[in-house]
Amino acid sequence: MEKVSSWLLSVVGIVIIALLVDILLPVGKTSKLIKSVLAIFSIFVFISPLKSIDLNNFNFSSFFGNIEIDSSFVEDRNNEKMRALEKSIENNLDENGYSGVKVQLQGEYLAEKPNITNVFVDLCELVLKDEKLNIDKYTNIVAVIKKIVTIKEECIIFYE
Repeated sequence: MEKVSSWLLSVVGIVIIALLVDILLPVGKTSKLIKSVLAIFSIFVFISPLKSIDLNNFNFSSFFGNIEIDSSFVEDRNNEKMRALEKSIENNLDENGYSGVKVQLQGEYLAEKPNITNVFVDLCELVLKDEKLNIDKYTNIVAVIKKIVTIKEECIIFYE
């Protein structure tokens, strides 16, 4: 407690000296120089107690408390990212002439890149914009999906 009171007395003293210097000194270059030196000295007075802190015995867990991961938030964000990726695939398929296709992804999106294990493609409401797309629709849909998601061809499952 004695160290804190002496430090507090030093801070009050430096504030009083700074006020007196500010009042008594005339405006000019010398005044700016003296105020700069006084500011540096003030900084040293303010941080002087930091040298007595022993960081080896400092208990960070009591300072920061108990930090836990909110798994429901992480799962919600994962689901949001997966839904956005599904919409992106559906929009890309629509642009390529396959409208009404519903895509459902199975996997995780916990890292920078998604880890997709299966892609379920529902073709029940498929509407082809061009008749020639019907010739090899499965291969074309797989190609569009593989442009967006890195996955093996056998992991893309079609439903009609």
